[in-house]
Amino acid sequence: MQDSNLVAMFRETVAKHGSKGALYQKRDGVYQGFSYDEFDRRVRHFALGLASLGMQRGDRIALMSENRPEWVIADLGILSLGAINVPLYPTLTPKQIEYILNDSATRLIIVSQQELLDKVLQIFDDVPSLEKIIFMDPSQQSIDNTIALQNIYQKGKDFEKEQPDFYEQAVAKIETEDLCGIIYTSGTTGAPKGVMLSHGNLLSNVIAGLAVLHIDEQDIFLSFLPLCHSFERMAGQYAALAVGATIYYAESVEKVADNLAEVRPTVMTAVPRLFEKIYARVIENANSGSFLKKRIFWWAINTGDKYVKAQAAGNIPAMLQRKYNLAKKLVFSKLQQRIGGRLRFFASGGAPLSKEIAEFFYKTGILILEGYGLT
Repeated sequence: MQDSNLVAMFRETVAKHGSKGALYQKRDGVYQGFSYDEFDRRVRHFALGLASLGMQRGDRIALMSENRPEWVIADLGILSLGAINVPLYPTLTPKQIEYILNDSATRLIIVSQQELLDKVLQIFDDVPSLEKIIFMDPSQQSIDNTIALQNIYQKGKDFEKEQPDFYEQAVAKIETEDLCGIIYTSGTTGAPKGVMLSHGNLLSNVIAGLAVLHIDEQDIFLSFLPLCHSFERMAGQYAALAVGATIYYAESVEKVADNLAEVRPTVMTAVPRLFEKIYARVIENANSGSFLKKRIFWWAINTGDKYVKAQAAGNIPAMLQRKYNLAKKLVFSKLQQRIGGRLRFFASGGAPLSKEIAEFFYKTGILILEGYGLT
């Protein structure tokens, strides 16, 4: 992959995998999605819609939403103009939002739902640089200073008729060292600080990750960590888009377990807290079962422990292999089915993963790869 920026990387994937499913979200109880070709069209029209509002290269545009396809469309649309995404946590208070928008001199903010729109409207007049609010959900009503996402798409289509070469020219100007985002720290040691990330920062991580993880277009991701954090945006979004993988969005943190069984992902990023919860539930179920069930469970875990040690030493006795196969059939396969049955690995980040939990899952045949980094 020789791409010089994140938009070029995305467009290369569209050229290779245009008809393949790209992004999926639960609507009316069923996962629905669209292809990379449609994804590309929406990004283009969103970017041109922003251009029709006067947004241009170098402008700061904030994005505050839960994980959903529109987050990624907006992100790539912003970057296509050479503008800078300022992602915000939906849990921020109006005062925190006000501080970040002022500090970054944001011209426009995109929000997903009414609760977030209300927060921004509270502080709109206190942010002199802020000109417009774009809202995603169609149920919201347009009022002063707001515009619906569907109207942005339409403005983009109209703008394209007037200036058919604008999009290609804007994309061609993007440089590797251009800023793609300003991510604000939590502010635990003072006022939040904006960390300035370039296209090259994220792209280099994606390239390095793909070199060792061997992700490809057959992989299916389940995304639930906040896209406004650099870990999910890099590992759960751009790494997937770089190879033409498919991304499904979890309904909520509470529904992750259900969505795992539905989506049956092959790759998933997560934080230690998820593994701690799964671990606690598995141990509780095993210990609350019958004497025989409990004995079989702990026999299987002990067998798994011996197996991975023998595997590391490069010598697995035939009897141990047979015992491990039985442990897989009786215990480990049931645990793997709870997470969909075809997961190749989890990637854990955001905080240290305990040795005990990492080893427990490895004994059961579930691989957790641990990453770390700085925003």
